[in-house]
Amino acid sequence: MHNATLVALAATVLATSGGATAVVTRVEIAKRAPFAAGQAYGNTGAYERIAGRFYGELDPKDPANAGIVDLDRAPKNAAGRVEYSADLDILKPADMAKGNGTLFYDVNNRGNKRTLHQFNSAVSNNDPTTAEHGGNGFLMREGYTLVWSGWIPNNPPANNALQISV
Repeated sequence: MHNATLVALAATVLATSGGATAVVTRVEIAKRAPFAAGQAYGNTGAYERIAGRFYGELDPKDPANAGIVDLDRAPKNAAGRVEYSADLDILKPADMAKGNGTLFYDVNNRGNKRTLHQFNSAVSNNDPTTAEHGGNGFLMREGYTLVWSGWIPNNPPANNALQISV
């Protein structure tokens, strides 16, 4: 799977989960770099980190969005839709053919990335870049693609916590 397709797929999965319907209108990639200086993780090999932001819209008149509190009161764009944007962070095999084809979405805790800490016994870190941040490498050796996004409005931005603007 090509990287652009992966980013678009991840953003779409994030935007459409939970029953609400949304459209991702744009993805901006701010950082793209080898993870852990290109360290290989078993047969999966090296990993790459892609970080940025995705933008989208929700239709407040769509019945699937009825459960979103105060959506009908939010400011609307010219098309009558409510806009939002959120941080997006992806840790993926550099060679996607070596991955296991499974996207692992971490529902973060107040913007804090927990997957690497919980599954790889890594030090807690919201800006994973080093081998230490990858811990024992379990998820990477198994070939998972890890995805994080902001989802809690008004989350304090301290410590590189993931953000969403609604």
